[in-house]
Amino acid sequence: MNKLPLPLPQAKPALSRRLYQARDLVLSYMPLFMLSLMLLVSVWLVRNAAPVDVPGETPTVSHVADYEFTNFTLKSYDINGKIQSALQGTLAQHYQDTHNTWVKNPQVLIYSDKKHTSAKALQALTNEDGSEVQLIGKAEVKQVTKSMDEEFTQINSNFLHFYAVEDRVKTHVPVIILNGKNTFASEAMEADNMQQTLKLKGRVRVKIFPKEP
Repeated sequence: MNKLPLPLPQAKPALSRRLYQARDLVLSYMPLFMLSLMLLVSVWLVRNAAPVDVPGETPTVSHVADYEFTNFTLKSYDINGKIQSALQGTLAQHYQDTHNTWVKNPQVLIYSDKKHTSAKALQALTNEDGSEVQLIGKAEVKQVTKSMDEEFTQINSNFLHFYAVEDRVKTHVPVIILNGKNTFASEAMEADNMQQTLKLKGRVRVKIFPKEP
């Protein structure tokens, strides 16, 4: 006697929907790290303001900071004077040999009418044009939706690498994605905005709680 197929578990549609939300969340953080360009442009202006036509032999470039900022805050405003974003740090150093900028205790804030996004880490490293940004040590990216229940989603990892041109983010170390009470954890992650994909690699653990009525 043929048996009727068992119905699919109710948790699968919820899991698929939550993974889709987590993917959109990770990919939505791409633009905020372009704020590093603000810092890089400031360094570029200071560096190019100094005289460069010095006669004599070209000095050997060593890995020593040529310019630095301490306890800085960079803010951007819209046309009406309303703050849109801010970048803070306790120390930023530019290295001429690698053309990288290292930032200690970076904090990024982005404000909007419906939500605000924040990112922080112990260190950040950016290349010259801001096309790559690395958050190193206790990296945390959080997005809070301004609603009655203050919904939030958060990404925690010890390393996050953002590629602005390719519009993707990846990490080779454990990562945790929090969506309210729900949790997604894996040993590595890669999100591609162009391909609209989120890959959780290695051992993946998921905890999903039903929504309260």
